Amino acid sequence: MRGPFAALGVSVLITSLATSALAADLPVKAPPVPAVQAVSWTGLYVGGHAGYAWGRSDGDLTFDPGTGPLVVFDPSHRTIDADGWLAGGQIGFNYQFNSFVFGLEADASWTNLRGRGSFNTIPGDINWTIENQLDWFGTVRGRAGVAVNNFLLYGTAGVAFGQTSADQVVTNIIPCCLVTAVSSVNENHIGWTAGAGAEWMYSRNWSLKAEYLYVDLGSADYRFIGTTFLGTPHTTDSFPADLTFHTVRVGVNYRF
Repeated sequence: MRGPFAALGVSVLITSLATSALAADLPVKAPPVPAVQAVSWTGLYVGGHAGYAWGRSDGDLTFDPGTGPLVVFDPSHRTIDADGWLAGGQIGFNYQFNSFVFGLEADASWTNLRGRGSFNTIPGDINWTIENQLDWFGTVRGRAGVAVNNFLLYGTAGVAFGQTSADQVVTNIIPCCLVTAVSSVNENHIGWTAGAGAEWMYSRNWSLKAEYLYVDLGSADYRFIGTTFLGTPHTTDSFPADLTFHTVRVGVNYRF
């Protein structure tokens, strides 16, 4: 009986070894890959920005002693170039549909955008020195763009508004260097803006952006009010002007 049992044992051993070898040759199934969460630009965000601005005030120098405007400058149309830094904050909301992103953003910026002009009257005996500064400005804009994963390219346009301050010094040239009047004025502007930008979402909650805006704040009267060297009211001078400027700025946003 030892012969048949021995043969059966050898057969079972060979079958087991063959099965093990076959199993070793089969491909091993890879573990399941966790799903990658799609990037979404939808949601509320807040942030800050800083940048640089340059532009000009463009208008007509006007002298009116109370009897009507008199031509005392040739030409009367002049410009005052300006530049300066800016910094501020923004808040907005985006909605993404497929690869398209639509949104609304509001921002406000403090600036020291400042320019100065020196103008002589036609006879050459009086000088006006005018210094203009944009104290702050804000915008409310729509945004529309295309998202490529965590990058967003967009265009933007909307309403712009701001406040300026201006100072004037009137000086006699003949006789030399006598300050005859000082005056100032504050003006509120409202206009429009348009531009474009790019944004990079480098984590789930944070993004960096770079943006260009052209801003046209429209015109204001700039009627200077002050006193003469005798202490009497000085209200004869004005510089009705348009204010336009360019901005480039970078910023960071936190997304909720």
